[in-house]
Amino acid sequence: MISIWLILVFALLPYINSNNITIRIYSNLAEIIRPFDKLPLEFSEDDWNNIQSDSITLIGKNVNISSQTITETKKSLNGSEIYIRSPITSNKPTHKLIKGILVDDINHLVKIQDESIVDHQPLYLTVPNDQILYVEKPMKPKYSVNFSYTSALDSQIFVSYLQSNINWRIQYQLNLHDNTSNLIAMANIRNDGKLPITVDQAELIGEDINLRIQKQQQNDRTLRKIRFGSESSSQAKSNPMQILFADSVEPIVEQGNEFIGLYVFSINKSFTIDAKTNYLLPMFHPDASVEQYGLISKTFSTRSSYGKAQRSYRLKSDRYLSRGNCIIREQNRVIGEIVLPNLASKDKHEFSIGEDANIIYKENVTLISNQTSSDKRRSSSIYEVHVQIKNFKDNSINIQYEQKGFYIHHSFKLMKSTKHQFIQDGSSIKSNMTLKANMDEVYSYTVEIIN
Repeated sequence: MISIWLILVFALLPYINSNNITIRIYSNLAEIIRPFDKLPLEFSEDDWNNIQSDSITLIGKNVNISSQTITETKKSLNGSEIYIRSPITSNKPTHKLIKGILVDDINHLVKIQDESIVDHQPLYLTVPNDQILYVEKPMKPKYSVNFSYTSALDSQIFVSYLQSNINWRIQYQLNLHDNTSNLIAMANIRNDGKLPITVDQAELIGEDINLRIQKQQQNDRTLRKIRFGSESSSQAKSNPMQILFADSVEPIVEQGNEFIGLYVFSINKSFTIDAKTNYLLPMFHPDASVEQYGLISKTFSTRSSYGKAQRSYRLKSDRYLSRGNCIIREQNRVIGEIVLPNLASKDKHEFSIGEDANIIYKENVTLISNQTSSDKRRSSSIYEVHVQIKNFKDNSINIQYEQKGFYIHHSFKLMKSTKHQFIQDGSSIKSNMTLKANMDEVYSYTVEIIN
């Protein structure tokens, strides 16, 4: 995993601006690259919880690291003045507070000295943490990373590490209207951390790469910021929807470039993502064609069968499409949701999103003959298949018919078909036909099955 990441780090290093913070965002984490300032490097607890500690490194020309240390530092509260709740009054509406000194802030050992105690002798006791009241605000721990290294005199050095609270995915909207289609790709960037992040320049890395995170990501959708071209909206649970209009400085995701089997999409304008926020930016707008048809796909059976055709689509794009979720709308109404696979340019992807109640079929299978070989090792059965398809739509529709499941037999052969052309394709029988509006047609073919 680390070796693949280092290849990417050094291969893309020339494209980093020496004065900016660059983030390379992957599907499950991000690489932060920032200019090296001084040692030790310091991280807050909130940041550290999202950092993969074994990924922290220095990169640059001829940088050789000889040692590295990671230290947790926390201000000790030992010796500070505190108050504790009296055990006698801890379950009463009012509490008596006893003044004390914190001796050991790890084990919660407290020293108290009260006038009611004989000779004012100090007492030491261990107190539950929730019974201690602090006068000073307890400080969260910080984490320091130090290096021993050598480098070239003119080397620009950067700090690089992986962070799990930032990720991205591509998502699509497919809009269908009459005979036209419009496919929109969006970059959905997620900041799952507790703090906002400001990015000077970013790269979105697509495709399969083996980078593992150390903890499960939480998909918190409490706040979502949406950017669609010239319109922006921000919505929180406690606030009404606000509509803003983008200006000329709105960041844009550039056209992706192929790099060692990955796709890299650059964002060269700075932007900020608030905590627990999804930030959406428009990406490429491919030229996509979509063919609609009714799919009748079933497994061969000697019993009569009936059903409805599937509402099916065949998508083809003029450019490569990365895997991503896709919302489908027809005539401005949501009609389905699918996951598009990685799809090469000009390749086709077929999918179905439910039954079409206006296209029904009924299939009857009749046994014509049944013969057994003389050695009784093989039997041959000939069936005649009649398929009646009804189109209740007010428009014509293309139908794709597929009879599957013949692979379970020793062999089979399509013998003949009437009125329409059926073909034998591998272990299936297929056909394409067009039904006019409010029409029904009957198709038939004969098949021999050998067992």
